[in-house]
Amino acid sequence: MNKTLLLRSFIVFMVSGGLVLAEDADRPADIQQLRDAIAQQQLQLDTQRLQLERLEAEKISTQDAPRVGMIYGRPTISTPDGFSTMSIRAYIQADTAHYVQNAADGLAVDFRRGSVGTTPNRENNGARDLSDGTYFRRARFGVEGIINRDFNYRLMLELGGSGTEGPTRINDAWINYVGFAPFTIQFGAGAPPANMDDGTTPEDGLFIERASAADLSRSLGGADGRTGLGIRASGARWMSALTLTGRTVNDAEVYDSQNAWVARVAALAAASTDYNVHLGASATYVVHPADAGVDATGVRYGIRFRNQPELRVDSTRLIDTGAIDADHAYATGAELAANWRGILFQSEYFWYGIDRRHSLLADPRFNGFYLQAGWLLTGESHRYNMATGAYMNPRPFIPFSSQSGWGAWELAVRYSHTDLNYHEGTAGFAAPAEGVRGGIQNIWTTGVNWYVNANLKLVFNYLNVNVDRLNPSNTAFGAAPASPPVGVQIGQHLNAYALRMQYGL
Repeated sequence: MNKTLLLRSFIVFMVSGGLVLAEDADRPADIQQLRDAIAQQQLQLDTQRLQLERLEAEKISTQDAPRVGMIYGRPTISTPDGFSTMSIRAYIQADTAHYVQNAADGLAVDFRRGSVGTTPNRENNGARDLSDGTYFRRARFGVEGIINRDFNYRLMLELGGSGTEGPTRINDAWINYVGFAPFTIQFGAGAPPANMDDGTTPEDGLFIERASAADLSRSLGGADGRTGLGIRASGARWMSALTLTGRTVNDAEVYDSQNAWVARVAALAAASTDYNVHLGASATYVVHPADAGVDATGVRYGIRFRNQPELRVDSTRLIDTGAIDADHAYATGAELAANWRGILFQSEYFWYGIDRRHSLLADPRFNGFYLQAGWLLTGESHRYNMATGAYMNPRPFIPFSSQSGWGAWELAVRYSHTDLNYHEGTAGFAAPAEGVRGGIQNIWTTGVNWYVNANLKLVFNYLNVNVDRLNPSNTAFGAAPASPPVGVQIGQHLNAYALRMQYGL
């Protein structure tokens, strides 16, 4: 038994030992295969890690890179978070006009005159033959945008002008803070909100130029390039603005700049999808007129109301109060407008006044108004901008193209009345001591507007101008014959045809 058991044990040992030896012989190949598999997996892991690192770097690079696109049709660069932007702004308005007047004659027999002044120049006697031609009314280029979400800015340079293309000058250069919603605080040079016609941007106007009555109010304490500090606020159906203004950036240097308050409020009294009704009021008060200095050859603290006949191809002003020595001056206005589908109506009435400086003479008072309407034949509607309290151009349903569409077409009409007379007296005689013979100007304007697309617009205007104005003195325009006899008619009746091509972005 024991021998048999020992023999079996020996046989089992030898067999198992052989198997172990066989396994030991195969082990190096298995280890190598395992090592190769681990190396392959490590290579794959390294490749995946490099790919992840590259994707992460690309993601970070993409996040940091500025975004370039088109916003409201304007090329715009913005930060990835959209908190800061810069948009390119540009628009061009090229005007062509033909004036129809009686043929000009010599100064001694042709009494038509323009702006008061004693230096012989086109302003004084160019009224006898207004210049036809073409010029760039506005050629503006600049940038606007957002800084860190709470600040807005604009820098616009002007290359055009009134009657002539002049050197480049600042039209807008301001920055505002919007962090105190609904209030906006603005500082710099721009056009403070002065009235509704002023709130309508030049590219959105129904006509080539603003009505004279609105332009006189605007120019007293506002206008383009006016330096100032202001606060604005607006809601869903109202807006307001108050600005303390100084000189315009293009004014000649004076000893002390003008200071004025410019205010405006407006609201939608009614609104629906088909119509809206606008009510508003405006006021400008000149606290301190500009000081020409102790050695001024004329009026030291002069305030002057004057204007062209709602066209600027020729810059001659046909109504003019002359400079009045002033302590203060003001302009107030009332606004009424309504829009029903394709029909737009707008009107404003203005009162102007000058408080004379250290004088026993009566303080002159003037007035003016305009009524205008537009009818979009193609069914579009003027858009209302609550922030500015004014209407904007319509967007054509089908822009004009060679494939289809004719854009939007509109008929427009306006009547404006401006009265710059005060105790003017009787024709043929001198005015009373307190009298002002600035003249009365009445203008009928009819127009056709073609909105080719969102960026291109053509405007045709026909103007019928009637100026009634008596010569204030026999030295108003210099020595005779530059100055006609006192009290003679120096106004006139004329017609004008004008065309504007406008492109903007």
